[in-house]
Amino acid sequence: MAEKYPLVEQREYGPAEKRGGFLGRRVMRPDDELPRLAGHHVRVFRVGGEYVEDHGQLRPDDPTVIGASSVTVVDRRVEVPVVVETRIPSAEAGDFTVRTTFYCTVSDACAVVRDGITDVEALLLGHLRAVPGLVEDGSDLPIVDSLAVRDRIDARLTAFHEMRPAVLSGLRARHGVVEVLTPKELADALAKEDDDRRKLAWTRDREEREQEAALRRALLETELEIKREELRNTTALAKERNRQEEETLQRDYGHRAGADEQHHELTLQAQRNRFTRAELADDFELIGKDPSAADFLAWRNGDITADELAKRLDARRQTDREAALQQRALDREDERWNVERTDRRHELDRAEERENEEFWRREEARRWELEQQDALRRRQEERSDAERLQRDEREWDREVLGVKAQLSRQAIDRGLFDSAMRDAGEFINGVSDMPYKQRGGGNEVPKDEVKGELEGSSEASGPGDRTDRTDRTDRTGRGGDADIDIDYDDGDLDLGGTDSEASLGH
Repeated sequence: MAEKYPLVEQREYGPAEKRGGFLGRRVMRPDDELPRLAGHHVRVFRVGGEYVEDHGQLRPDDPTVIGASSVTVVDRRVEVPVVVETRIPSAEAGDFTVRTTFYCTVSDACAVVRDGITDVEALLLGHLRAVPGLVEDGSDLPIVDSLAVRDRIDARLTAFHEMRPAVLSGLRARHGVVEVLTPKELADALAKEDDDRRKLAWTRDREEREQEAALRRALLETELEIKREELRNTTALAKERNRQEEETLQRDYGHRAGADEQHHELTLQAQRNRFTRAELADDFELIGKDPSAADFLAWRNGDITADELAKRLDARRQTDREAALQQRALDREDERWNVERTDRRHELDRAEERENEEFWRREEARRWELEQQDALRRRQEERSDAERLQRDEREWDREVLGVKAQLSRQAIDRGLFDSAMRDAGEFINGVSDMPYKQRGGGNEVPKDEVKGELEGSSEASGPGDRTDRTDRTDRTGRGGDADIDIDYDDGDLDLGGTDSEASLGH
C-alpha cells in the first residue's frame, strides 16, 4: 500500500497573530505553518464548517488561511495502487491468500478530508469481504489449484464491480490484478517483502546519516564564518565607537565653553535691562499718563524751552476743547440715529401686519370658494347618479317585460297552458306584476323565479284559453311598447318543454 495515502500531512491551527513591521503589522500566519506541496498534492483548509481546496495559491495573509482551524495535504495522484490481502478456505488444511490490487484516484479532496479517509486499505478490505460467494470460490479445490481459484475470484470481482463499484467518499477505486498465493508462496513473498523492507530501511538510514553529516558540516562551516564575520564586525564597531566618542567629547567641550560665554554676556545684558526698566518705572509712576507732566519733565531736564512749554500747554488746552465739542456732536448724532431706527422698525412691523392680514383674508376667500365648488360638484354628482339610477331601472323594467312577454308567447305556442286550470288572460295581465331585485345600479330577475312563475301559471291555466292567451301575448310582447327591442331566440331559454310535450302526447 502507498504510504500516507490519501492524506499526506495534517496540521491543526490556533488563532492567527499580528506579524510584520511597526507600520505594516497585520494578521497572518508564518510561512512554516503552510505545508509545502509537491506537484500532485493539494491543500484543504477547514474554515468553520466548510472545506476549501487550495493548489498552492493562497498566501499566509489570505482570509481563508487566517480563519482556518486545520489544514490537510491530499495526494491527487491518478491510479495509486493499494494492495489488499485476505484468506479464503481451501479443500485441504491450508488456506488460500487472495492478494488484490485496487487502483485509487482522489476525485473530491474536500470529501476525503471531511470524512477522514485515512486507512484506504481497511475500507477496500471490507469492500472485498462483502463480495458474495468469494469465500466459497476455493473451498472445493486443493492448494495446488491456485490458478483456478484466481480465475474464479477474478471473474467474480469483475462482475461484482461492474454491478456495484467500490463506493468510497471522495475516492474512485478500480479493480486490478488478483493474485492467489499458497502458504509457501505467501511465506516466500513475505520473506522477500521483509528483505526489501530491510534494504530500504538500511538505504534510508545511510542516506539520513549522510544528510545529517553534510548538514552538520555545513552548520559548522556556517557557524565558523558567522563567528569570523562577528569578529570583523566587532572590531569595526569598536573603532567606529571610539571615533564617535572622541567627536562627541570635542563637541560637548565646545558647546559647554560657548554656553558659559553666552551665559556671561546674557547676565550683563540682563542687569543693564533691569536698571533701565527700573528708571522707566519710576518715571512712569511719577508722570503717569499726563502729557503736561511729561512736558514739564522735559523742560526741567532742558530738552525744551519755556516758550515751547507754553505753546504745548496752549495747544493741548485748545485740542481738549475741540475734542469735547466733537464728542457732544457725536452724541447728538447717535441719539438722532437711534430715534430714526426705532421709527423705521415700527413702520416695518405695521407693514408686515398688514401683509399678514391681507394674506389670511385671501386664504379665507379661497377656502370658501373651494368649499362652494366642492358642494356644487357633490350636488351635480348626486343628481347624475339619481338620473342614471332611474334610467337603469326603466331599462331594466323594459327588458323584464320583454322577456316575460317572449316567455309567455313561447309557452303558449308550445301548448304549456293547455292542461293548466288557469285563465291565460289573468296570466298575461300579471306579466307586468312580476317581482325584480335591485343589484348595484340595475335590476335582475333570477332565472329560477321566472321559470317558477311560468310553471305555476301553466298549471293554473285551462286548455280552453289558448287562443285568448296567444292574442294577449302578441299584444303585450309586440304591441305593448314600440320602443322595446326583443330577441326571440328559443335556443337560449329552458322552459321544460320536453316534460310538458310528453304529458300532452306531442
